Amino acid sequence: MKKTVKINLSGIVFNLDEDAYQELKNYLDSIISRFRDMEEGNEIISDIESRIAEIFQSKVSDKKQVITLKDVNEVIAIMGRPEDFYDAETMGADTETGKEEYSRKRHRRLYRDPENAILGGVAAGLAAYFGIEIWIIRLLLVILTFPIQVIPIIYIILWIVVPKAETAAQKLEMRGEKVTVSNIEKTVKEEYETVKENVKRVQQSKEYKKTKSVLGEIFHVIGQIILVFLKVLLIIIGIAFIIAGITAIMGLTSVFFFRNALFPIEIWPPFHIHPLGEMFQFLADPGAITLFSFALFMTIAIPIIALIYGGIKLIFRFKANDRAIGLTGLVLWLLSIICLVTLFVYEGSDFATSGHKSETEYLEPFDSDTLRLMMNNNPGIEGFREEWYRNDNDDWHILSDETRIYGKINLDIESSDIRQFEVIVKKRSQGRSRVQAIINAENTSYRYTQDGKTLIIDPYFSRSKIHKWRAPETDIIVRVPEGKYIHLHNNTKYFLDDINNWSYSQVRDAAGKTLITKEGDIKISE
Repeated sequence: MKKTVKINLSGIVFNLDEDAYQELKNYLDSIISRFRDMEEGNEIISDIESRIAEIFQSKVSDKKQVITLKDVNEVIAIMGRPEDFYDAETMGADTETGKEEYSRKRHRRLYRDPENAILGGVAAGLAAYFGIEIWIIRLLLVILTFPIQVIPIIYIILWIVVPKAETAAQKLEMRGEKVTVSNIEKTVKEEYETVKENVKRVQQSKEYKKTKSVLGEIFHVIGQIILVFLKVLLIIIGIAFIIAGITAIMGLTSVFFFRNALFPIEIWPPFHIHPLGEMFQFLADPGAITLFSFALFMTIAIPIIALIYGGIKLIFRFKANDRAIGLTGLVLWLLSIICLVTLFVYEGSDFATSGHKSETEYLEPFDSDTLRLMMNNNPGIEGFREEWYRNDNDDWHILSDETRIYGKINLDIESSDIRQFEVIVKKRSQGRSRVQAIINAENTSYRYTQDGKTLIIDPYFSRSKIHKWRAPETDIIVRVPEGKYIHLHNNTKYFLDDINNWSYSQVRDAAGKTLITKEGDIKISE
């Protein structure tokens, strides 16, 4: 059993075993000894420590919390030792096999390039990432701004999201170069020399001295204003993400588990929210419903949780090793989608084919030329509750009591070439085959009664909850003989569906009026 030592490297805490700590200490001491007397030495040392901390982070996980001697040796192999590049020739050479093997795994990373920046450094960063001239990117941005007006928005988003290459290691990654001690030293020295050269130019330029204070202050103030604005914007976006995510989670939970308990206000009266398990209980078997509900919940909830997490990160700007969690969430989300698709395909096969069953009955003769047609105002289903949606102004209802499910009928009026009034009950349904669809249609129950010259029809057909709901429909067709009349009660208005191919508005307006079959057509009696 080895002792562990806790260290702070570039602001990040790591646990190292004793051997690893001693080896890392010796390595960093040699780095410090090599660069401490240089003008730019502190920056080189800081960048090297940052790079080592980055590599250490990639080696730490939930299962491994301690950096070992092997990890430290790998870091040294990647970064190189100071003695390997004391002279200029060695400093320009590649590092050993271990470094080359690691560097082959690395790719360019996208950063904003502050050294060549005009507005944020996005264009310069893209140029470095793709290895092309900066002016090409800038020219493309200018040209594409007019036909593609979202380009400025995309540019601002990249400005916000893409980090700035501040350290030497990040600048090397931006250009796709190996992040080694020698390259870090070389980069820092080049930057230092560039800065000194620029300082000399500034000192020698009187014109620049005159304009520097004014222009510099103006651009500095503008830059600070933009920076503050962007930070505030990020916080606002983050808060919006969190609020939207939490609201969506509450709504989702309400729909799936609590009826409308979390949202008691009817947003679209009379729309009522019900748990999906109850809504689908007459569509599929209980096991399939449970699996479907869980998969649908996960499919919607995972992106919402990611939205909330993204909002928190935008506000607090913290770094976290959340790659494993992200991959787990992605896998669960994809599995949920696959599960949904599979269930849709399987259950959808029960709706593959349609079939119908018709029953025709002639009404008993009565002493009048006029048949009075009305809906049954008391169909005997008191105590029902809404399963999905009930709206007298819409074309469908699905109601339920303890044992049966009720659906709204469609009422059609047609002309007839025979001498008697007749009623046709046409039941339709879906199934895996035509035979099964017809059987499903036969499982639909419907009733109407005749009281002399009055025909009273139920507004709903019904099915036992034993039989699954397979999109049943029931059309009640009343056929009126030539020269005979039919008076439609006002309560038929929202059940009338078709009258000899009249328009929709004409059909609804027929309620409360008397119609006549004349010359084979249905007309309003004058």
